[in-house]
Amino acid sequence: MISKAKIAGLFILVLAGASIGGCGGGSGGGDSGGDSSSGSDIELPPLFGLPQLSGLDGDAGNQDILYFSGSYEEGGSTVSSLYGLSPANPGSVFQQHLNTVEQDNPRTPQELAEALYRPLYESEIDPDDKSVLGYRVSDVVFGHNREAGNATSEGFARASTDGLLSDQKGERVSSESYANVPDLNDGNPVLWENYVDADQAEISYGRGSSIARVRMNYAADDFARFFPNTIIKNIVPFFNVGSDQDRHNYLALRSDESTQCGGYFVTRASASTGSSGSFVDNSLPDGLEAIDAVAVGEPLADGTRYLVINVRNQADCTAEATLWRFVPSDPYATALTQVLNDDDEPIVFPTAIGGVPYVPQDRHLARQGNVLYFGVTFPMDDGPQLLYRIEDGNWTSFPGLEQNLGYETGFLIADGTRVAASVGNEVVSWDLEGNDRQILDESPLGLFEYGITSEVLGSRDGWIFYNRENNEGQITAVAMKVDGSDSLEISDAQWSGASGTGSGESIGQVTELSEVFFWRGEDIGAVSAADPAAGLVLLGKLDSVPDDVVMYGLAPGPHRLVQVFPAGQDDGRVYYLNTRNTNSLRALAVGSPIGHQRPVDGF
Repeated sequence: MISKAKIAGLFILVLAGASIGGCGGGSGGGDSGGDSSSGSDIELPPLFGLPQLSGLDGDAGNQDILYFSGSYEEGGSTVSSLYGLSPANPGSVFQQHLNTVEQDNPRTPQELAEALYRPLYESEIDPDDKSVLGYRVSDVVFGHNREAGNATSEGFARASTDGLLSDQKGERVSSESYANVPDLNDGNPVLWENYVDADQAEISYGRGSSIARVRMNYAADDFARFFPNTIIKNIVPFFNVGSDQDRHNYLALRSDESTQCGGYFVTRASASTGSSGSFVDNSLPDGLEAIDAVAVGEPLADGTRYLVINVRNQADCTAEATLWRFVPSDPYATALTQVLNDDDEPIVFPTAIGGVPYVPQDRHLARQGNVLYFGVTFPMDDGPQLLYRIEDGNWTSFPGLEQNLGYETGFLIADGTRVAASVGNEVVSWDLEGNDRQILDESPLGLFEYGITSEVLGSRDGWIFYNRENNEGQITAVAMKVDGSDSLEISDAQWSGASGTGSGESIGQVTELSEVFFWRGEDIGAVSAADPAAGLVLLGKLDSVPDDVVMYGLAPGPHRLVQVFPAGQDDGRVYYLNTRNTNSLRALAVGSPIGHQRPVDGF
């Protein structure tokens, strides 16, 4: 055990299956989509060493509207619109009448596609054990400043995934100005999700020197509400599902005259009624104040949240970023405690300029019940690191230092009985206590090169999915059991993403996979996550070999959207596919100019 663990790198990936290349243009072939069955009576020749299937079953059966954005430059401006399509008729694309035109110092099409659109999720949550079913996108919240392309309109809007596509014309949410709409995929706005009622979701964001909030059930003429000027930042919401009294309470940073080192107190900010207020208590121990605080992932099954707080000791104003545990259901005075090991030592995190701590990214976080696993890495960090296990406010580290997880490429996954991670150029697994280290696979690439990558953040029945590169640049899509008992490889291919079942132990653990997608040259296909060796379905063929094929998050199938980057191009193109039917891949026509297309996260 290394005391006062100085973290050099962390990152979690809940499963492997990366997108390292693959871009394409080209039209897709295929049928009209719908929810037709796989047609297993059709015999097809083997492909890439696997049986070829006419379709996959076992998906989540989702039939909701799918959304993507289209953005392009025109006459010195950048235009961006939200498009929807129904799985019942994927050949017909519907454009929202609320869109965006940026004229003064416009952002690029790629930047607007990232910044303007964000999903809102709903699910069924068991009131007793907090398990989740039917996790899906219920709405897309987006920024806009035009109506029908010409008339000025302002601020936030939302579009539903339910009902007839022609009815989803977008509804304005509040009278907020577009100039104040934050980057919706940035860390600055806190999206308070209500996972059983998206109408109660809320965005809180910086507006000038204040924190504003907009709830998704606000009418078009409702003003944004404000927290008191003493509230500097909302860190995390108390609850994502709860009574009206619990809703819209945040753990927050608050300025106070009694701070002595230029920091803030940690308090509760309330926005549960028409007025906003804060509790004056400091949740930190006496003599401490915070420079900044950042959440680590989503809640665990028992509602616990972990935070990295950069605290200053008022005795000498020295600063140290460490891990803290926040239990919203505990009495407020004891809800926030520092995470220590058996020797009462904290985990110490590196910080960036301004005191912002580096925290584990989602791909370097794994959860198993109420246990959190992670590693910490940051840009330009290639050094060795520890992996951590956190339970009930106590931390331990896996024995010994491991090679770096890889800031943009690595993964950490927990699947029932073992934890797996990419460490340097090896895939390694341990038991749930962090012992019994077992090397599952390795790439021959040298030090500071990452030959193991993944974008498949989940697992199924012990299977994880990742890409392995060799010294000749050949990439192989690998499916591996976390105990090493079985594996499967597709040469010259790479995993690009996955669909999920929408089920999990808690809202932070919805990582069970149903289908995993790959591309190989011009071909795009999928396998069953539960039984990848059973065969593949060839979803379609692109006109040419792409630079990259990308998917954005787990979503319930069988209907999905995939982004293809044609060779040598910066603009992505969105394709529809249906894993129940072979040759279902089709490009989505939006008229001219096509510009840069991108699926909204969660589709």
